[in-house]
Amino acid sequence: MLPVESSAGPPAMPYPAGALKALLRAPLLLYRLGLGDLLNAIHIMVLVTRGRKSGQPRYTPIEYRRHGSKIYLVSGWGARPQWYKNLLDDPLAAVQMGSRLRSVRAQIVTDPAEALRALYLFRRTAPSRYDAVLSFVIESSVNARTLPNLSGQFTIVRLDLTPDEPPLPGISGSLAWLGPLLLVGGVGLAALVIASGRRKSEG
Repeated sequence: MLPVESSAGPPAMPYPAGALKALLRAPLLLYRLGLGDLLNAIHIMVLVTRGRKSGQPRYTPIEYRRHGSKIYLVSGWGARPQWYKNLLDDPLAAVQMGSRLRSVRAQIVTDPAEALRALYLFRRTAPSRYDAVLSFVIESSVNARTLPNLSGQFTIVRLDLTPDEPPLPGISGSLAWLGPLLLVGGVGLAALVIASGRRKSEG
């Protein structure tokens, strides 16, 4: 069981519910449709934790950044998310990055220097966008100058990749739906071409 040592304060963002919650979980559908590799290209993976009450796999789409064998997650809602609580109860988990499932061991980041390095991994591709998001999370102005003094206010989890077999199953994705879709699209296009040809001949 992980020690609860995060120094982050209460999250500033309202906890997702209703339509927002459904929107945040939408990437799971795309993974099931076999589009996981596309999402992984923009750093969206599926975190697989063990439900602390049910013992069943729980799937959470989440943005990540990787540095070598370390994967970093930033919680926008402090210690409140279920995936975070599940990792506290059982740090052995799995991550599905595209079509690949890997085993990981979770650790809460309590060192401000490591937290700062993790936050820089997120903001380096689009500093202004991530500064705005991070500012919203802790209700403080975040930028390159202020971030070193604020890094300890974020709830960050490090997932260390291990060589073990994944302790939990991933999501089975399939592109089987693509064939019928292309077939229907092709038939529709052919019908339009034929109809267009008839109109021209009648004109």
